[in-house]
Amino acid sequence: HLREMRLGPGRLAQEAGALAAVVRGSVGPRGGHVLLTRPTGEVLLSRDGRRVLEALNVESPTARMMISCISAHCNLTGDGAKTFIVILSILLQELEKLVKGGSPSCYEKIQGRENCKENFYRLKQVSQLLITIQMDILDYIVTRDLEKHFHSVFSVSDKEISMSTMGLVLEAYFSGKVGINRQKFLSQLSCDFYFRVTAGKNRSEVLCFVDDCFAELHTTVTGLPVSSSRILDGLILHRDFAVYCPADGDKRVLVITEPIQPAYSDLGAEVVITAENQHGASKTWITKRTEAVLKHMRDNDIKVLLSSVKQQEAVHNYAKSSGISIVECLSPEEISLIYRITNISPFKPSLDNIHTEITEAAVAKFCQPLHLGLHCVILCGPVHGVTEQLVCAFHGAFKMLRQMFTVVCLTEQNLSETLHNSQQCSDAQQHFVEKHTDCSEVHDCAKQPRPFGFEMEEDSVSASSVDRELACASMHLPNSWGVDLAHDAMCSELHECECNLVDLQKVSQKRNHPKGMLRMDRNESLAKNQLAPTRAERSISSRNVQLQPTEDSCTRQGHGVKEVDSIRSHIQSNSSSYIMEGSVLPVGGIFEILLHYYLSCYAKQCQSPNVSILCAVIADALLSVPKTLCRAQKRDAFPQLYLEVTSAVRNNQPLLPNQERLESVSCKYQLVASILQCAARLLSIDLIVGIKRLPQKTEESDSEADL
Repeated sequence: HLREMRLGPGRLAQEAGALAAVVRGSVGPRGGHVLLTRPTGEVLLSRDGRRVLEALNVESPTARMMISCISAHCNLTGDGAKTFIVILSILLQELEKLVKGGSPSCYEKIQGRENCKENFYRLKQVSQLLITIQMDILDYIVTRDLEKHFHSVFSVSDKEISMSTMGLVLEAYFSGKVGINRQKFLSQLSCDFYFRVTAGKNRSEVLCFVDDCFAELHTTVTGLPVSSSRILDGLILHRDFAVYCPADGDKRVLVITEPIQPAYSDLGAEVVITAENQHGASKTWITKRTEAVLKHMRDNDIKVLLSSVKQQEAVHNYAKSSGISIVECLSPEEISLIYRITNISPFKPSLDNIHTEITEAAVAKFCQPLHLGLHCVILCGPVHGVTEQLVCAFHGAFKMLRQMFTVVCLTEQNLSETLHNSQQCSDAQQHFVEKHTDCSEVHDCAKQPRPFGFEMEEDSVSASSVDRELACASMHLPNSWGVDLAHDAMCSELHECECNLVDLQKVSQKRNHPKGMLRMDRNESLAKNQLAPTRAERSISSRNVQLQPTEDSCTRQGHGVKEVDSIRSHIQSNSSSYIMEGSVLPVGGIFEILLHYYLSCYAKQCQSPNVSILCAVIADALLSVPKTLCRAQKRDAFPQLYLEVTSAVRNNQPLLPNQERLESVSCKYQLVASILQCAARLLSIDLIVGIKRLPQKTEESDSEADL
């Protein structure tokens, strides 16, 4: 049984608004905790937006897609879940007003195939323009306008960050993750951990290592206060000693991944025993072999044996007599981490190498419970839920630091793919315009920049075959494209049915389109739509915008070489655009106000009315962040903040000199880019097909008559 449901921006805005309402009260340093009760009776109390949203029991496939996009973004930057959904909800609400174009209940009253095609094409135009704005205009504004306001966390003399500056960055991060009574302690703990693990090492490599292996680099302890959390030297292995032999000084450590005394079935060869004396002789040989292997280890001064398998009792006895401690049944992740830390290979006792020197050994400084290299953090909490929250916040802090200390190249990384996509744009869009005559047809088109993946369980979101291939590929995006939103989401079968038009197109990646794809009402002049940032709050509900299929310059057959040359010239002239590592701004919505200001200025000067209006819509949505942050303050806090920031921009003065806490610019850039991509992806969905019952499998023994 199939159930079809049309999807418009109105429903998307309602779903995003419902998700935003869940976390809006916990936004900012003065935000509260969210309390969720699950059907099992489990209670979740958290300020972590990602944990709260992922804990919701959401049925709508598009709402699940929003949460999946948020999770993928947080996997990269470690933060921004609440801001993501707040901005997305406002953006979708404004886009709903824009697409309706002053015609109330447009989507409820669509009749006939022509209206269906027109509605579908409107949303595709908005989706395409959002991607274009993200790729070209956003990159341009961030690197050309906002850059002059950036601060650096590094000292003037070198690329080192001071402990006080690191504390300001981490305090700003934890202010939105945990309660106010734990923010200072956790920022100090994470700051201490950062300086310990990066001392004398490559910062980028260490941060990547901590992010990838954080599960093995931390330990949770339930039943103790949070203040008992600490940093320990070494790596804690969550196993007890099978054999413990105390020893002084440094200890050579050997890793083994197979039994030292194997059973007959593990010898890897056929063993034929025809008499009892042969069986006794075989046991004697294996015993002597085991003793020789342990003696060889002792002669090579091996004191600790780390094993991924359980060893025989005889091995334990010989190890104890040889003064060798054994830790066994280590997980593959722990063994892999030890390899990565120590750079050693496992010892193979099955090979004939017991007469050669053992060189593949590491050195441990102490062996109480075993510690090996690097450092490990112990996170304590009174109950399991608190320790989980601390783990997520602590791990996210190092994801954020990893992103902050990464140079984000923008235009240069987009060059090759932009040129490739622009070459395909002409033929593909011309084919779409000429053949777009039946709502039951779905045509392939030019390659979309990189789609997001999304989860679907009982429902499926239809898409073109090109989108299906790309979504299942789970390809990684460069930093300038935002995050790889297909990274953690499952891709299921996408269904096509009548009146289902999902044809994802790639528009020309130009900054200024010669002719807008959204056509304005004839009585509305261009000057009326050139928007200036004269007010902090602006409504677009009165704009009468009609989105119609138009023959844009990108759809002409003559576009080809001339357009490619234009794009190449433009991108090469800006090939040095990037966000420097360590770039920061004061917290409190400053980034959003700055981007709103410059986007509004760009909208006022833009020659394309369509791009101008969408830039103004995005700029308005960005102000939802400082508005939300200022709700807990005095009544006129937001207007004062907005005027203070914009006045400082116009007068070339410092931004909020009294604000000490800092946040990463690259993380903020990724956030806005990810939101625009998510919105574009949502608007490209035309129809949801709900499958009420899975197809039943037929048994081979069933006859045709039974079927």
